[in-house]
Amino acid sequence: MLFLKRYFKKIEKVAKGPSIVTVIFLIILLSFSFLLLNGCIFSLPSKGSVEGYIYEDTIIGPRPLEGALVSITASSNTAITDEEGYFRIDEVCIGARTLTINKEGYITCKILAVVIKENETTLVYDGNPIVISPQDDKYLFDSGIIYYNLEYYNDALTTFQQLLSDFPDSPYADDAQYYIGYINENNFHYYIQALLEYQALIDNYPDSPYAEDAQLGIGNCYYATYDYSHAIEAYQKLIDDYPQTSLAPRAQYYIGHSYRKLFNYEQAIIEYSKVIDNYPESEYIAPAQYYIAYSYYETKNYEQAILEFQLTIDNYPDSTWPGESERLIAPCAQYYIGYCYSKLGQYLEAIAAYQIVIDHYPDSTWSDGRGIPPEAQFRIGDNYRALKYWPEARAAYQLVIDNYPDSTWWDGASIPESAQYWIDWIDENHPS
Repeated sequence: MLFLKRYFKKIEKVAKGPSIVTVIFLIILLSFSFLLLNGCIFSLPSKGSVEGYIYEDTIIGPRPLEGALVSITASSNTAITDEEGYFRIDEVCIGARTLTINKEGYITCKILAVVIKENETTLVYDGNPIVISPQDDKYLFDSGIIYYNLEYYNDALTTFQQLLSDFPDSPYADDAQYYIGYINENNFHYYIQALLEYQALIDNYPDSPYAEDAQLGIGNCYYATYDYSHAIEAYQKLIDDYPQTSLAPRAQYYIGHSYRKLFNYEQAIIEYSKVIDNYPESEYIAPAQYYIAYSYYETKNYEQAILEFQLTIDNYPDSTWPGESERLIAPCAQYYIGYCYSKLGQYLEAIAAYQIVIDHYPDSTWSDGRGIPPEAQFRIGDNYRALKYWPEARAAYQLVIDNYPDSTWWDGASIPESAQYWIDWIDENHPS
């Protein structure tokens, strides 16, 4: 009897719970309801699209933000904004959706109740941009960059310094530190201060991608202040500490320059040769070859200088000076071939070399923008005068006046006036 009572109580307890069929039905009903709530069912999906513009807030007002990730609920699709800040997402289930904008360094933005209609494209804010704000340190960094690009260098410097003061642990701190050094060096020419700022970057942010640039900057600051010995040490440290850096050829090139400035021409030639040997693909090999020749010229080894200048022309006929995409090196080398021949007393060879400058490089210039051909033409006159070929000398000087009336020497003096002086001298002392 007790056994039967326990049995029927167990049956009663089980009967009070849902059956297996009931449970399955409830699961299906809940799933269906969930799909309806999201505006989408498996059988007949109703979808639309959304588009708009994302801008960032800056000190000069909103501007398009490129590279922001845009997502929306009820769609697995996302979009990345283009350079105009534009985005578009297709295949979005209809209904009121939430749009989310993400980008590193910016505050995440959510736009609620973006209504998606079937087979229509919803234009967020009727085409007016969604403006998102950078995080405070990002805002300061971007502001500094904007000031710099506008050439408001004092404002840029102050902004970068504020970033370092307010956010010393910011991921933009090393960037700001580098720009502080760069502005001091290149815009204010405060080389000692720049040197200190570059060293602070290396000391405080040794893993920064700007560290090698800062080390180069240290070398440049020493070079600019005529401290060539320390410049050599700084450039060599860049090569030694950052062996894979793309800045190594430039550093090696300026090591050569520094030795030449110290009048150590033999070592300068060795250092310039390292540029050619170690960095054969760099833009510094042609100027390095030129300065090998120029170093021989400065030691008055004119025969070797001629050979090296000719090697510059033969091996690098179309090479330009670093940073000057249109100014050829070859005409400078050709001019000095003429000059070296003149120093050797080989005046006819000098005349022929100078004539090549005029014929082959009529638009060539020195680094200050002055033309090379006017000087070549004047030197032709000098060499004819050295040969005592008075009519030829006079004619050559006259071509300076006729063809290059506005030409000047490096100090601003008029080349035609110099030519006229020798014409008058020839007329007075060797009249035809």
